[in-house]
Amino acid sequence: MQTIQQLTEDLINKIAAGEVIERPASVVKELVENALDAGATQITIDIKDSGKELIKITDNGHGMTEENAKMSILRHATSKISNATDLFNITTLGFRGEALASIAAISQLSIITKPSEQMEAFNIVIEGGNIISTGILAAEQGTTIEVRNLFFNTPARKKFLKSDSVELRHIIDVITRYALGNPNIGFSLSHEGHSLVTAPAVEDAQNKIASVYGVALAKDLLPVAFENEFVRVSGYIAKPNQARNDKNQQVLFVNGRWVRNVIVNKAIYDGYHSLLFVGKHPVYVLFLEVNPEKVDVNVHPQKSEIKIEQQKEISQAIETAIRETLARNNLIPVVDFSFDEKPIPAPKYTFEPSTQTILQPVKSSIIEEYSTPEEEVIVREQAVPALGLVKLPQMKILGQIHKTFFVAETPGGVLFIDQHVVQERVYYEQFMQQFMHKKVATQTLLQGEILELSPQEKLLIVEHESKLKQLGFTIEHFGGNSYVVKTIPSVFGRMQPLELVREVLSTINENRNKLEEIQEEIITRMACRASVKAGDTVSIPHLQKMLAELSQCHLPYHCPHGRAIFITMPVSELDKKFQRK
Repeated sequence: MQTIQQLTEDLINKIAAGEVIERPASVVKELVENALDAGATQITIDIKDSGKELIKITDNGHGMTEENAKMSILRHATSKISNATDLFNITTLGFRGEALASIAAISQLSIITKPSEQMEAFNIVIEGGNIISTGILAAEQGTTIEVRNLFFNTPARKKFLKSDSVELRHIIDVITRYALGNPNIGFSLSHEGHSLVTAPAVEDAQNKIASVYGVALAKDLLPVAFENEFVRVSGYIAKPNQARNDKNQQVLFVNGRWVRNVIVNKAIYDGYHSLLFVGKHPVYVLFLEVNPEKVDVNVHPQKSEIKIEQQKEISQAIETAIRETLARNNLIPVVDFSFDEKPIPAPKYTFEPSTQTILQPVKSSIIEEYSTPEEEVIVREQAVPALGLVKLPQMKILGQIHKTFFVAETPGGVLFIDQHVVQERVYYEQFMQQFMHKKVATQTLLQGEILELSPQEKLLIVEHESKLKQLGFTIEHFGGNSYVVKTIPSVFGRMQPLELVREVLSTINENRNKLEEIQEEIITRMACRASVKAGDTVSIPHLQKMLAELSQCHLPYHCPHGRAIFITMPVSELDKKFQRK
């Protein structure tokens, strides 16, 4: 039997640090929250090596005395609470007294701090939880904290960090959230000397949203204002047509604290109800003010999850706030033609005479795909004599039904055709052939399209610029977080350029993988988005053209997702249904 023994203080601190600090972004979050609690109006964050080498945070808050600075690095030392009752009436972001102690235990930490009433600043240096030096020096009011070599003494924790770009995105997420939640406070984030987020202090949340997410989105937001006996709801939501493919632009604050809450998030979606297209997610920056006694923030080491006592009532209030906001605003999209090319008129819906349309068989080929050490895709074409030629059924197209399907007569029965997946397969194969042969045809936009990005999206552009060009996108920096889209793939010219670019960025962001590993998924999604949709009016000649292109495809019976393009019903089955036999 093994002997039970008490852990050393050093090991206890490292275990505690593992609960609070899981990555560089955790350090940034804790220190930014401390700066906010200290009344700072300007917070500057400088990082190196995605936060692993250096995290430096400077604020102009109240600062600390020498005594408080020494106490701040001790576990469970805090000025925010003093008894158990305070746990149920928390109005500050920090309260446990664990953050600095946890950071000090797994890094080389330096604190320079000066309150307004003192002439000099106090400096303390800690390494692995041990004080190395203390001293007096000159500095401005406020606090500067430098965290160097994070996880230097806990290598097991360090090896579980993700790639540099992923860790950097997590840090950007933290800064953008707290910048959005504190409009009157200036935030600045730089990495290796390059500015990533610049969000100066402004008068209201909408202006702060404009500095973070771009003017185009911010000017189209709808203000939310609702209050009852349980909660006050304020902030901004986007119109349904501004919905995104991911949830990156959803920010929720409860009593000034950024949190995640499944129940509240569901209430927001319920407020939009049927106004959201399938797979789309609303953009929102919302603030809830709830009686602190009704909220438990002490349920997660990182304080990012909460429990709300009056959950049902508050959820109903949020849903009502969203519904009423949408109901009292004009939700018809306003089209900006300033950068648009001349619109192409939609084809007119006409019934053609019942002439037999025979699609001729075409030469088939096999696509052979495999990865080389350079991760390139190789194509080899060859005849398939044993299996015969791929051909579409003979058919006489009768017409479109429900603006989604076409009905055609075949020698043995009836054929149903899904108009969307016909074009989806065509676009997919046309572009895949161009991409694999490195001959992507591009369409140059006459005036370009201005693309306003969030800091996270900008990072994706910078990181994958060369690969995006291989996909046919020429995107040039236009200043700040704005870019100009100069070219797009010609195959997908039907789709709006900005929508197409955002679709690609969303796919990259959702997968968090190397672009080489998800390039087929990107192509598949672009083909899907660019194709005619259910509800589009398609003429018979237009469908005939799409079917002629489909007959040139290698796999003309299913879309890239595996859905059937054709469904047939034999005459014998019709006879049974009508009891003719």
